[in-house]
Amino acid sequence: MSIEHAEQQTDQVAAPDNARRAALLAALDVVQGGPEERFERITRIAREAFGVAGSFLNLAGDDVLFHKSQQSDAVFPGSTPLRDTFCGRTLQQDGPVVVADARDDRRFSDLPMVNGDPNVRFYAGVPLHVGADATKVGTLCLIDPEPRTLTADDVALLQELAVWAERELATGLDDDRIRAVLSGLQPQTVDLPGWTIGGTSIPHGIVSGDFHEWRLDGDTVDLTVADVMGKGMAAGLLAAGMRGALLARCHEVPTTAVAALEEQVSPDLSAAEAFATLFHGRLDTTTGQLDFVDAGHGLVLHLHADGTETVLRSVDLPIGLHPVGIDRAVGALVLEPGDSLVLVSDGALELWDSTLASLSRLGALYRQSTDLDTFLAGVRRRAIEHDPGDDLTVVVVSRDA
Repeated sequence: MSIEHAEQQTDQVAAPDNARRAALLAALDVVQGGPEERFERITRIAREAFGVAGSFLNLAGDDVLFHKSQQSDAVFPGSTPLRDTFCGRTLQQDGPVVVADARDDRRFSDLPMVNGDPNVRFYAGVPLHVGADATKVGTLCLIDPEPRTLTADDVALLQELAVWAERELATGLDDDRIRAVLSGLQPQTVDLPGWTIGGTSIPHGIVSGDFHEWRLDGDTVDLTVADVMGKGMAAGLLAAGMRGALLARCHEVPTTAVAALEEQVSPDLSAAEAFATLFHGRLDTTTGQLDFVDAGHGLVLHLHADGTETVLRSVDLPIGLHPVGIDRAVGALVLEPGDSLVLVSDGALELWDSTLASLSRLGALYRQSTDLDTFLAGVRRRAIEHDPGDDLTVVVVSRDA
């Protein structure tokens, strides 16, 4: 087969793959940005293990090859035209490609990097697959200016390193799946005449240790805001367990629901050396009466229609720290027409000065906003401008004037 024919065939085969590759690379979110240690480690080990001049983890775009990670004395630019590379042609193969001497291999002898700088003679590459349909998105490869060969064990090692790279790449897709699951767990908007209820939750990482919930049952609404100590996956798992336990007891009076929740989740929190603060209440929308239990949360701002405000402080310890057998305090308030309740996790305090004064600033932002959506957009903007460094949840319950 001539080189020209091979290139034409490559272009024809590659065309339908380009869109899939582009979509996956966008989902992986790894092309942009600088080097990442999780990939640098792999190419560093590859170069040292094989003693070659260069090792690379490359990602293939529509018509460009991006050098995501490279270990080489000669630094290559961030990207290279795909058709002018070993890896671009390796992507058309089903398995590893080993080129002992590129000058003697008609598949690659025309490449600029063979006939000019860096004068590559030896190449070995393994396609990287990602996604349910195992789409090829790049390669893990080795290059050297001297001809050489690989043993079967060498090829097996390169393939194992490629599997490692694939798993690191797939982390981006796993994060997307987690985001999709978490998005599905967000409470649904409720259409409640005379009332407005809504909120937002912004995780510090992929998974949040916060959760918020509201459930409508006739004229009654169950409201919850909780914050598990810490951030990340461990806090997220504990929060998910708490959420499920509480939902199983929705529509019970707050003291009963929280007592049962505590009995169920305290062993898990204790095993993880963690605790959780929780505000959980039942709102009677016909009277505005809110009965609640505050387990060490104390981050609730009552905005009164006359322009004054009250911070509801907690007198109880968090879930996981409260003494067994001691009843929790029961709180109550009435939301009058024109009143609003702003419930937050402690990440909201970090939007300003880390003190309770931040609650007042949040309340002022709410009063200045024309509606709930404008307020929540303002909270998200503030979080971008002033990263709280923690999970952030804000929920508003407002009674129409």
